[in-house]
Amino acid sequence: MKDPGGSTYVRWGRTTCPETSELVYDGYAGGGNYGETGSGTNYLCLPKDPEWTQEQSTSNYGYIHGAEYVTPGSILEALQDHDVPCAICRSNSTNVLVVPAKQTCYTGWIREYTGYLMSGYLGHPASKEYICMDGNPEAIQGTYAYKLRALFYFQKAKCGSLPCQPYKEGWDITCVVCTY
Repeated sequence: MKDPGGSTYVRWGRTTCPETSELVYDGYAGGGNYGETGSGTNYLCLPKDPEWTQEQSTSNYGYIHGAEYVTPGSILEALQDHDVPCAICRSNSTNVLVVPAKQTCYTGWIREYTGYLMSGYLGHPASKEYICMDGNPEAIQGTYAYKLRALFYFQKAKCGSLPCQPYKEGWDITCVVCTY
């Protein structure tokens, strides 16, 4: 079978892909615990149908936890403490670009979705990558619980080395996922 090309990306906070892409799989957002110093820094989109082999664990290991929204007092407050879904999407385009602080794509690029830049909390010891959470996110049904494992927080502009013009101190950073 000839590979038609294309690229994949994660649509954080949704179980479906935009009309411009096809769904490879949907699953559960996960990662290391926010309070643990030893784990991976990236969030993962874990499939709903894991496959297992023989257990190999010793006394040295790490944990992958599910992820929750931490959104009190925001436009996404209804999602607070719910688990986060994700979708792996395949586009026929060969390039994927996540642009922070934008809601539109540059000329020639196709907008897949827009949202908010999210990552870990500045006071937690575990580092997390920056991701573009869909601006109209969903929750995994029936998952409301205060578990505090891998967490997603809004990221805000901080003036200083980042210029206050055109950035606005304390404003949530937007993002857009674009393909070409």
